[in-house]
Amino acid sequence: MQYFKTLFTSTFTFLKQSQAYFRSVLLMHGFLLLICLPLLSKASYFILVHNQIQFLALSNLPALIHQHPIALLALVGIALLILLLAFFEFTFLLLSVYFIQIKRPLALQALLKMTFAQLRHLRIGTFFFFLYYCLLILPLGGLGYHSDLLTKFKIPAFILDYILMNRRIVAGLFILVYLGLLYLGLRLIFTLPNIILQQMTFKKALTSSWRFTHQKTGSLLGRLLLIGAALIGFTGLTFFLLIQLQALIETHTSVGLPSAVVIMTLLQAAMLINLVLSTVAVFFIVIDYLLADPQFVQPTFNYATLKLSVPLSGRWLLFVANCVLIGVGTYNWDYLRSVTIQQPLSISHRGVSQKDGVQNSISALRKTTRLKPDYVEMDVQLTKDHQFVAFHDFQLAPLTGHSGTPQSKTLAQLTKMTVHEHRQSAPIASFDDYLARANQLHQKLLIEIKTPTTDNPGLVQHFLNKYQANIEAHGHMVQSLNWHIVEAVKKAAPKIQTGYILPFNFIGPPISNADFYAVEMTTVNSHFIQAAHQENKAVFVWTPNDQQAVQRMMYFGADGVVTDNLTAVKQAKQQNNQRHYADKLAYYVIGIG
Repeated sequence: MQYFKTLFTSTFTFLKQSQAYFRSVLLMHGFLLLICLPLLSKASYFILVHNQIQFLALSNLPALIHQHPIALLALVGIALLILLLAFFEFTFLLLSVYFIQIKRPLALQALLKMTFAQLRHLRIGTFFFFLYYCLLILPLGGLGYHSDLLTKFKIPAFILDYILMNRRIVAGLFILVYLGLLYLGLRLIFTLPNIILQQMTFKKALTSSWRFTHQKTGSLLGRLLLIGAALIGFTGLTFFLLIQLQALIETHTSVGLPSAVVIMTLLQAAMLINLVLSTVAVFFIVIDYLLADPQFVQPTFNYATLKLSVPLSGRWLLFVANCVLIGVGTYNWDYLRSVTIQQPLSISHRGVSQKDGVQNSISALRKTTRLKPDYVEMDVQLTKDHQFVAFHDFQLAPLTGHSGTPQSKTLAQLTKMTVHEHRQSAPIASFDDYLARANQLHQKLLIEIKTPTTDNPGLVQHFLNKYQANIEAHGHMVQSLNWHIVEAVKKAAPKIQTGYILPFNFIGPPISNADFYAVEMTTVNSHFIQAAHQENKAVFVWTPNDQQAVQRMMYFGADGVVTDNLTAVKQAKQQNNQRHYADKLAYYVIGIG
């Protein structure tokens, strides 16, 4: 108990001393996130458009190297610059917290001067070690150390879903390896602070951190988890209480909109506090441990050449606060009056909802159609005898137990095989039979053309010769991960609604003639959807499978959700029809999150 009392006392004391920190950090965050990153994103998009690079993927990397080497180097340079900005932010925050801890808070100009000085001494080893830390925190983005620069790119959920759902051994190895790397990261957490604050060499800093954490790993981890849990609990409870208060006010009074504006402002203040506290947490703990180490040698600085932080006058602070409140209040009033939540199309992923059936099977199609989805998403592949089969995987073994690929078997051979999934079984269906049954059920399809290679001569023309009239007559849609397939379908059959599947969204919408993009949910955001809408492209998101995730996509403005749980989509849309200001505030919080 004494440990926790001491911890919270020291944390509270630190926060009391850190008004200058708050101002400096907020200014730096604002500059990096609102100016630098948007400019770099726009620069990346300009490079793609100017060089007519339609998309970025491993499949077109050789072509980019030969045809657009300068553009590719520029894109790599932008990626490195983003990482350099992240290191700049890390160094800036570390120095800020250090000087507050030793009761020498510096002005923003002095902190920037010292941070740039550190960049001049940056070495390759330090840079790659920092990259290692960036990769470590990707799966933990939002838990603990909060840095939008470091958590900008997330591991897409479909990768983790595939590992965890399909390969138990791989999942176990992945978890063990990651935990091992996390342990190493914890043991080496003082490496960068030693380099920055004590000017150690990279090798010496590694050794020092490993020695220092030998008997402190448990307490260090406990302290990090404790502060992380406290921040999450504080923010979550604050959000919950404020939204419940708004629901109570608008239910029993007639001042729903004015109260919603005030409460939305309070929510934003809570987000701001969470940003500051979560950003400072790790740095505060690291500096606190370093200062308690008897072998820590405090760096010497010529304070006469550094400008100490000067507190702002009360009148100036009051003026700035009033201006901010007026601006935020005006924005919130307009937002709450004008925001609309998109009613997306419901699309059943692989024709199955809540595991009630076997993917891409006619029996599952019949069951799913009763739930009345707008579309059923399914997969088709070309067989050895140039027919089309309804099958997702490029290998037959995981689902059927037979070796080989769909491309190595004839349609007759494939339709004799049985797919086992969700403790159920069903025969592989030909696409002709699947399509005919969907038409009988008046069920529209979202047909994904799957191609194991990038070179598929004649595939599109063969597919359209067989199915174009049928697809157009019944309003089916077509999509593919293969950009060339998408462009070829749209060019040959412009009446067919065609989509390009994006497993990742790093820069923004690609250059495409597609009618819509299908984007993996963890890499999509409202900015991507707004940019796509400006180009008159719809956005389908895959695969939100719970009501909260669906509502988040609705808030972003998604035009369709490809889901394994049609019931969750129905519930989310029904709740949306009955929304009030409290619901809008909840959607706002979910969207920010």
